[in-house]
Amino acid sequence: MSNLAQALTPGSHVIVYSTGLKVYGKSEWHQEKHAAKARRTWRKLHIAVDEKHQIIAWDITPNSTGDTTGDTTGAYDLLAQVEHEFKVVMGDGAYDSFELNEVILKKPPDAKIVIPPPSIAVISQEENTQCDEHIRRLQVAGRMAWQKQNNYGLRSHVELAILRYKKIIGTDMKARVLPQQKTEGGIATRVLNRMTSLGMPTSVKVK
Repeated sequence: MSNLAQALTPGSHVIVYSTGLKVYGKSEWHQEKHAAKARRTWRKLHIAVDEKHQIIAWDITPNSTGDTTGDTTGAYDLLAQVEHEFKVVMGDGAYDSFELNEVILKKPPDAKIVIPPPSIAVISQEENTQCDEHIRRLQVAGRMAWQKQNNYGLRSHVELAILRYKKIIGTDMKARVLPQQKTEGGIATRVLNRMTSLGMPTSVKVK
């Protein structure tokens, strides 16, 4: 949970996402040995990347924060780690929260928040917020136009970071307790950043 992008030039976006990592602990060992049912233990990996595919913040939390409230709380911790100036914070609908928006705007007051509001969202009566502008745009132009206008395709960068973590590092945590799991996560994210610094693969559309 430290500044990962200090040795690199950070970008202007903070793109957040989270996923589950399995912990192979005593209950799973007991399940295998005795063919008994056991509840799986999970940790939640929170990651923030920039538009250059760099992981700029991360955290690992217990699975008790595995709902959408946990996503928002995880985003607080990610933003607290980001010390460089940024212009855009982007995430999926799980991060739609008035409280999170307030936290974002305390970092740079002019930050753009690109988080899609829920379909039942209504325009506020008190002030014109960024969320209100998103609601208007979605109502007038539709979701695809909104995504294009806000360059929402960049959110795939954080999904790719999660995929790379699971493919290269694995979906199971080796450490058994949370402090060591955080150390494990820190090493893993630095390994991935090192690989990113050496160059990302170039993809082309096959015609």
